[in-house]
Amino acid sequence: MNPRSRFEFAVGLMVGLGLLGSWCAAEDPAGGPEILARPGRFRSLTEPPCSYASTQDRKGLIREDDRVVAWIRGAHNGGAAPLRHFLAGPRVINDTYGLFFYDPDGGYVSVFEKAYGFEFYGWRRGVMVARGPDGTLWSALSGRALAGPQAGAQLRRVPSLTTDWGHWLLLHPESTAYDLFDGTRYETVELPGELSEEWAPFLRQADPRLEPRATVLGVEVGPARRAYPLDGLPDRASLLDEIEGVPLAVFWYAPTRTAVAFQRRLGERTLAFRADPVAPESAPFVDEETGTRWTLAGRAVDGPLRGSELTWVPGVQCRWYAWASEHPATELGSASQIAGPGR
Repeated sequence: MNPRSRFEFAVGLMVGLGLLGSWCAAEDPAGGPEILARPGRFRSLTEPPCSYASTQDRKGLIREDDRVVAWIRGAHNGGAAPLRHFLAGPRVINDTYGLFFYDPDGGYVSVFEKAYGFEFYGWRRGVMVARGPDGTLWSALSGRALAGPQAGAQLRRVPSLTTDWGHWLLLHPESTAYDLFDGTRYETVELPGELSEEWAPFLRQADPRLEPRATVLGVEVGPARRAYPLDGLPDRASLLDEIEGVPLAVFWYAPTRTAVAFQRRLGERTLAFRADPVAPESAPFVDEETGTRWTLAGRAVDGPLRGSELTWVPGVQCRWYAWASEHPATELGSASQIAGPGR
């Protein structure tokens, strides 16, 4: 049995026997603690009551620049959950709209298909770990089962992006939102700032191809993993690429610090997108083939393709150290492929 298999077997056994306490010092074959366990540190939120984004906005409890995770498909054109109100405190939401994991240190929110009974457990090499109802330990970033009864299983992502409340409301005031009531039912927690000293070892060990805290969009296509560096890009940019035969575009909008990837195939067409510096903020991208204007949510709002939706490519916006820790063989997207203003 190789070292990784021995580790997974040992952790799975300890989970099953309830032997993993507040500090699990199982050793990574590369050296150092594999899992830093802090069960009970945060309390999950389950099925908070729902409302509409426009209704919640009128209460004046959500700031325009509040960071939100938005699920971008489904009824009412999706929905959004402000991190400060619903995820900064519990770190995990179990809901019919999806399973939400918030890891402020890794700089991401992951959204997976609906599930229940998940709770914050700790960290593995600086990346958040959640525990499922059967004791399985899951990576909050990749959705992979690390140890326990379902070791090796994979959660399925829900189309989503991270943006600002004001921008999402501009796109879809009719979308779903969780109900804030009078503002007292849920604890409002300001988003954490800098990483603690506890994370210093993980930053020192990070893949040196990028600065550890650099922001990337990590994309998953079949077995391939590719990270697109976002820091230093222009205010609006579109990156055209192809992974495993899938042509895709990465949209970047700096005013809301939002990156998201979509397939470029639409029916029989393969579209080439560019960022338009004079387009309205609600639709900052245009395709070269038809001149149709597109939103960050991959929806056509003006032009011959109006009403069309692009297929979301699984991915997550996060810090480089977290993505590279989960995917050490990841490729880097080429900055030379960026199609921005003046292309």
